Amino acid sequence: MVKTGRAAVMTEARKPLEIREYPLPRVDKGCILVKITCCTICGSDLHTWTGRRKSPTPIILGHEIIGKIVELGEGVALDSGNRPLKVGDRITWTIMDNCGKCYYCREKGLMMKCTSLKKYGHDSCAEAPHFVGGFAEYCYITPGTCVIKLPDELTDEEVAPANCALATVVAAWDAIGLQPFDNVLIQGAGALGFYAAALARHCGCERIIVTDIIESRLEFVRRFGATDTINTKGMKDEEIVGAVKGLTGGFGVDCAIELAGLPALIPLGLRCLRTGGRYMETGSAWAGANFTFDASELIFRCLTLKGVHNYDTKHLQQAVDFLRMTHDRFPFRELVGEEVNLDRINEGLRIAESGKTIRVAVKP
Repeated sequence: MVKTGRAAVMTEARKPLEIREYPLPRVDKGCILVKITCCTICGSDLHTWTGRRKSPTPIILGHEIIGKIVELGEGVALDSGNRPLKVGDRITWTIMDNCGKCYYCREKGLMMKCTSLKKYGHDSCAEAPHFVGGFAEYCYITPGTCVIKLPDELTDEEVAPANCALATVVAAWDAIGLQPFDNVLIQGAGALGFYAAALARHCGCERIIVTDIIESRLEFVRRFGATDTINTKGMKDEEIVGAVKGLTGGFGVDCAIELAGLPALIPLGLRCLRTGGRYMETGSAWAGANFTFDASELIFRCLTLKGVHNYDTKHLQQAVDFLRMTHDRFPFRELVGEEVNLDRINEGLRIAESGKTIRVAVKP
């Protein structure tokens, strides 16, 4: 019987991850031990690895995880949708473990802001159970985590990014009130931008405008439902605003979302809104992401500006359902362009940082 597992451990920003071996934990009541089959490298993993975002060390990065159940703790019989669970089932789970009882969990519906929050791929692995991130052979799922059994028709590569990228975009569009026939602007043709376009198309939006500076990505995002793309490289803000308004009868878009992780895009996106438009900020998730904007425009133009960080359980379930319904319509599998094993994890991080592909899959 296997008694230990390997993990790629970050000890310091910008230093190569080290392969370490830890003892497998005893599976306590309400917990699940999972053998990881796939974990995709998210942009937030890169933020931590490059030192842009501070995290405790040592740490096992990775939170876009798929795995098969090795052992179920006492009392674990169903997933979050009341589907029966057994050893060998393929599952994904929320990025966080929340208490379900605190002020934010119970009264405000913000489980991702739980006062006792634990996050996979974000917390130290120094203490047992150690296996709390995706760049490893195993992951230990604790009782406050919402688990979803996966449909057989979805591949690991299709569904792994749902754990963060897709679920976050589902939450963002939900929060900003995306509606059929909306004209939308998506700033950034990365993983979140591709999912945002596909969701907008599925919702029945009219103009789905995507901006970026990489032409190959703009061409690719049309396969995810974008109706119009604008390569903004070398363009002045006034030209970009004019182009967006030119596609929307001179008014501007109903809704815009920033997914490039560039706070300088926020004022530009706000200027692309019609009067009464709604703006969602999701991409610039690190301290110091400052921007300048004339607040009087929010008032006189009746604009709405909101932010979303992570997601609720329902958004992850909706993400999986969306993939199941549309995986034959949109090329989700092609978002993963490279695969590495644990021994090549540092190569995988460098590939992900280069932007050569949308997602890199780590398969232990």
